[in-house]
Amino acid sequence: MNPIIRKELHLHMRMRRGWWLLGLYLFALCGTVTLVYYNSAMNARRGNPVGAVVGTNVFHTVVLTQLVVLLFLAPVFSAGSLTIEKEQRTLAGLLTSLLSPFEIWWGKYAASLLYLGLLLFSSLPILSVAVVLGGIGPLEVLAAFGVTALLLASICSIGLYFSSFFRRSVHSTALTYGLLLATHILSFVAFAFLEPSLAEAGFSWKKMPLLLNTFSCMMSVLGIEDFGWKWRRSEG
Repeated sequence: MNPIIRKELHLHMRMRRGWWLLGLYLFALCGTVTLVYYNSAMNARRGNPVGAVVGTNVFHTVVLTQLVVLLFLAPVFSAGSLTIEKEQRTLAGLLTSLLSPFEIWWGKYAASLLYLGLLLFSSLPILSVAVVLGGIGPLEVLAAFGVTALLLASICSIGLYFSSFFRRSVHSTALTYGLLLATHILSFVAFAFLEPSLAEAGFSWKKMPLLLNTFSCMMSVLGIEDFGWKWRRSEG
């Protein structure tokens, strides 16, 4: 096992912050499930359908909530991976060790991604509530977790790049957050400006700018079409 991965994981799990963060994360997801279920129960009293609809609503809400939380945490664990070594003046000793530069990079990258993966997979018992209620199968859960893991891997790589470029963690973290925010905003702006012209031209992939938006990708996988997020080649 890469010694960097072992060191970083031991550091995360020995600190109180790691356990507090895990507890608060699960508490937030449990609160989300409670609110959605309560809202669905109130709607059921008015004669609205329940069962599979409730399970689907719970699943979609939990997946999107955990995506928001993990996207907020990903730059924290990745953008400071190498800058902390520079700030503590330990990078020179790390570079003179028997580890190659790629092994150092891979150790930092895998350690940040593995802790986020722990948070991601800790939500499986909570998502099982949606499966029990109905309307959701194993394929939907697998697709949601796969897309979330892919998005986290991409963001961690961006954060690690900025961490290698800057000397201070505050700069690399701020720029990672800024890039994510700009990407989400600009994707919506580009879609709003390009959609009318592309629709008139009959272009079937008129929502391509939204491919840069993590929430659009997730909602497309979940099949949420309320706001026109679903990708369909037949559109035009």
